[in-house]
Formats: sequence, C-alpha cells, structure tokens
Amino acid sequence: MLELYHAEPASNSLKVLLCLKEKGLEFVSHLVNIQAFEQHEPRFLAINPDGQVPVLVHDGTVITESTVINEYLDQVFPAPALRPADPIECARMRVLTKYVDEYFRPALSQIGWQLMIHTITDRLTPEEFAAKLARIPREEKREKWRIAAAQGYTAEQMAAWRRTLAEGIGKMEAALASGPWLAGPHYSLADVACFAMAANMPGRFSDIMSETVSPRVMDWHRRMRARPAVVAALAMPSPMQAAARARGRPA
Repeated sequence: MLELYHAEPASNSLKVLLCLKEKGLEFVSHLVNIQAFEQHEPRFLAINPDGQVPVLVHDGTVITESTVINEYLDQVFPAPALRPADPIECARMRVLTKYVDEYFRPALSQIGWQLMIHTITDRLTPEEFAAKLARIPREEKREKWRIAAAQGYTAEQMAAWRRTLAEGIGKMEAALASGPWLAGPHYSLADVACFAMAANMPGRFSDIMSETVSPRVMDWHRRMRARPAVVAALAMPSPMQAAARARGRPA
C-alpha cells in the first residue's frame, strides 16, 4: 500500500503528486496543513522527525525527500518510465532535478515565505508563535521563520533570489531548444520537478517567465497543464487556496 503525507498541490508536494498521478498509482492521501503547523505535531514527527513533507510510506517503509521519492517510485513502478533510458538524457534529467533542489526551489521558497508568512503569524500571539517555533525540529527552519516573521528579508536578498529564478527559467528555455521536454524527446522527472516549482510563476513572476522572456518555457507550461496527470494533481485539496478565497484574495 502507498500512503503520501503531503501539503498543498504545490512545490515539493506537487512534485510527488505529479509522479503518482502520471503512473496511475493508487495511494492514500494524508493532507498535512502546514499553515496550521501540522507537520510539527508529534504524530507527524513520529513518521518524519525532520518535520517536512512530502513523505511516502510504502508497505510500512518511510521514504522522505521528494526527488528521492520520485526516483524510488520510478524504480518500483517502472511504467510509464520517467527516467530516460538514454544515459545522456538521464544525465540531463538529473542535472535539472539537482538544480531545482539546490537552487531554484530554495529561492522560490524564500520569496514565497516572505510574501505569506504574516498570513500565518499575524493570527498568533508572540507566546503562541514562540511555542510553534520551539516545535520545529531543524534549526535552519526555525531561523527562516524567525527572520521572515520579524524584520523580513532584505531587498538585496530578494533580488538575489529573483536572479536565481531567472537563471533557472533561462536553463529551461535553453534545454527546450533541443527537444519538446526538458531532458530531450522524452517526458521525465525533470519536467515533473521543474513544473512543480514553475506552475504558478507566469502570473506571479511575469518579468521572469512570459511569452516575451521565455516562449519555449511558456509553450512547455501549456503542454504540462494539459496533461491529465497534471490536471489530477492540481485538483488535490488546497487549504491555502481555500483560506485565500475566504479572505477574498486571489488563490
């Protein structure tokens, strides 16, 4: 049996949801509301002591880290294959998934955190916020919450992260010059990883990802959005979007 502990259909949780849906795998969905700090509750920490989603549980075995989860799924459930058989294509795929993990996703996360943190912290008293922080297992995560909630990131930091996003979209634009998909002629985990991060970028970062700046990426984005697996993954429950609608803001 497959079980997935995940948050919104976005970022790293979306990455694994896309893989599961593409392979047509049945799984038990456990939605973890990260805005309510459910990832730091004892019952979840018993599954993943790092307090992070997504987490895959396969027949009782726990697997963490979204890229590792997707590679595991592709090995255990090989059809349809999401890692190219050609060694060069596979290398291109792994370079892009590594770039997403080490640069693109962290930059996007920091920017997003700056924009959304106060929708979470403003409804907490200082004492409640301190108690929530104390439950976060990883020090770097606690520091991320502290900085964003207090003074926020500097303009220089935000600009640097935006440059990283632009660099990442540039890499994707260049990769798509050689074929319809990011690693070449075959749809792969590179497309899954990059789309999970770039799914909402056209509307939020139009100066970085647009028909003018990145026409190949925009064409790829449209084709990704049309895939049945992507449609199904994006249709998963989203407490964050529901909360935004309740506040009368665009989701």
